[in-house]
Amino acid sequence: MLSLKIKKEKEEAAANGGGLSSAMGGLAISRRNTNKFEDEDADSAPATPVGYSKTGNPLVDYATSVKSTRDPVEFAPQSVEDAVFSSSFGAKTNAFSGGAAAVAAPSPGSLKSNFLTEEVLQALPRPLSPAERERNIRQSKQTPTFELVRKVNKYKELINSPTSEGQGLRRQLLSGAVVVIVCAGYSGKRFIYERAKALGVRLVVVDGPDSWSQTLLEDGVIEKYVPLDMSNPPAVYNEALKIISEVDREVGGIDGICTFYEIAVPLVARLTEALGLPGNPSKAIECARDKYSTRKALETAGLPTPSSFMIYSAEDLPKAAECVGFPAVIKPINGAASLGVVKVTSLADLIASYAKVLEVLRTCSVEDVHGTSQGSEPAGEDGKLVREVMMEQYLDGDEVDVDIILSDGKVTYAKVTDNLPTLEPWFNETGAVTPSLLPRRKQEELVEVSKKMLKAIGLTSGVMHVELKYTTTNGPQLIEVNSRMGGGPVRDMNLDVWGVDLVEEHLMCSVGLPSLPPIPEEPIMCIGQYSVNAARSGVVGEEIEAELERNRGLPDVIKVEPFVSAGDKVVGFEDGMPNWICDIMVKKATAEEALAYVKKLDAEFKQPIK
Repeated sequence: MLSLKIKKEKEEAAANGGGLSSAMGGLAISRRNTNKFEDEDADSAPATPVGYSKTGNPLVDYATSVKSTRDPVEFAPQSVEDAVFSSSFGAKTNAFSGGAAAVAAPSPGSLKSNFLTEEVLQALPRPLSPAERERNIRQSKQTPTFELVRKVNKYKELINSPTSEGQGLRRQLLSGAVVVIVCAGYSGKRFIYERAKALGVRLVVVDGPDSWSQTLLEDGVIEKYVPLDMSNPPAVYNEALKIISEVDREVGGIDGICTFYEIAVPLVARLTEALGLPGNPSKAIECARDKYSTRKALETAGLPTPSSFMIYSAEDLPKAAECVGFPAVIKPINGAASLGVVKVTSLADLIASYAKVLEVLRTCSVEDVHGTSQGSEPAGEDGKLVREVMMEQYLDGDEVDVDIILSDGKVTYAKVTDNLPTLEPWFNETGAVTPSLLPRRKQEELVEVSKKMLKAIGLTSGVMHVELKYTTTNGPQLIEVNSRMGGGPVRDMNLDVWGVDLVEEHLMCSVGLPSLPPIPEEPIMCIGQYSVNAARSGVVGEEIEAELERNRGLPDVIKVEPFVSAGDKVVGFEDGMPNWICDIMVKKATAEEALAYVKKLDAEFKQPIK
């Protein structure tokens, strides 16, 4: 078979810097960008203490708040203590975790230097017009990957084939590609970069000067780490462009730029536009991130979208009620973790709930959505957590996620995952099951409307995560579009059930290769996931560890991930937005069995809350 010949030839040509050669009809080729990166750590340079950055500061990590167990929200911590990296690399954390090894004082402005903010996004240059984008693409030099594809043009049909042989050839073409990652996100995304390394992708990470991601260089996962100071928002884009241009010259040509971190997506779009590299139009990315713009784009395209109204003060409540009607939902436009999201059924309910939401936003934070932190102070005017609330039509029916791959504007993969009913009025997530249990007709309708929505927004390339509801009266209705791979276990669920690696496919798209994964006719396995919500308010007892271990030892349990520890204060359903105790994931032969099993485990889970 051709794929076996290619594999054999790749091994023989490894010393030549990768690429394809005589296995393909006697054609000898190799990558242009085979230069090694300069070693910036001279032998005379002092060793960096474990747990510290090259600047001498403790490593920092993005904090996360669980929006749902399938898609954590990342945000810049409010203090250096919150930001200190301490969760994913075992012994490395001990060097600065307290005791005798006290944490060194960070340099002034350390937090602002290390984390992207909305200020940076607001300072980005305007999106290019289609004509300007086309001009940049035409004027840019061919990337090494494009050169490889051109040289093996006789295998064009195979390259564009959604078969295992085609996938094998695309992997050969991907191997050796140099991809710049702009902002690695939180440390839980390490698996992404390890997978890229396994695929032979040469990664360059551009991130904050004290980011945890520089440990990837020390561990041999990436080939280069370049610090990017983010403290001056207007300068970030130009500095990133300068860094990437220097990397391009050093290595002999980069193949692509990408990110798996939500807030960095607009920056990456601007960079790929400027350099004529594969990627989505910046205008489309901006539209996807702005819920109001998204809904306007859908309206223009004649696609379904819920009615909504902005609430700036209590004086707007009667008008909002008149415009949207009941039942409805009020929610902060920039909230996270379902913070302040409440269902309302009448004007009186709206007035009362609006006051409660404002109080929640005053006393809670993104880090502590339940307001359980000991000694926490109200967010106050300086917190600037939330300023605006939206009232939106309540969407009943089945909630789903549609994971989609776009390749050159075409959908090459689309699968539906069912979200289990949320706990109202707080809309807390309870779990998921995949493949979907909805009738095939509904699944096809959800996929079709998702395709149309992505097209209306203008997205053309990469992995997308679309959240919708199939309502009882109006069919599919959009919740939101995420123009990047879903977080949490989304990648693992698609890989386990359908054999499609969303990390691999996003990398393919980032270098301009076709993304055409082979898809089995039937699921490889079926997965159920359940998020155990706190049954009552109180303090978690020490028995929680034994209960978690008991569940891990049960048949067909893939993972049990705790969200609380002994001694933590939790909120139960009756008192407010409940905490998640843990997440349980199982595998079964059918989706029905998987769903029934996780529900059974939830019912039997002993919650030691006192």
